Amino acid sequence: MRLVKTHKITVASALGIIVITIGYVSLRAKKRDTRYVQFLEAISRVLANTEGGLDASHAFDLQYKNRVLQSVSQTVITLKTQTAIGYAYQIYSALTPWYLNDDEEKIYGVFRSLKDKVQVSQLVFAYQEEYGSNLIDVLKDRLSTSEIKIIMGIVAKLPPYRTL
Repeated sequence: MRLVKTHKITVASALGIIVITIGYVSLRAKKRDTRYVQFLEAISRVLANTEGGLDASHAFDLQYKNRVLQSVSQTVITLKTQTAIGYAYQIYSALTPWYLNDDEEKIYGVFRSLKDKVQVSQLVFAYQEEYGSNLIDVLKDRLSTSEIKIIMGIVAKLPPYRTL
């Protein structure tokens, strides 16, 4: 009799833990979807505020660097490939598993160390090549809207490119 009670309690506890875990995962997915919508709205606002040309949100385009190199007749300063890969690794290592907090300050630091939007594009390209994920998708999945606004603000202040 005692063994049956213990067994029932154990099964009930296990089911309770499963239900709580499923609820938590569902809630996290809903928050992620909300962040995605907010991120797209933030990008739309940035795009709406620009008057064409090369702006902060275009810097996250994989082909931004190539377009700048084609449109500018002077020599454009770019990052070395290894430097871009190093920055991509810093962001990758700042993004921890879902049950731990991400190191947003480290991510901000990477963007603050970039000198222009061409370098941002190179970082995005290096991240795509090294980790097989689009950096924008990763950031929208992992960061809140306010954190994304900070990154977009940092990038918006950068010049489109630098020349020799």
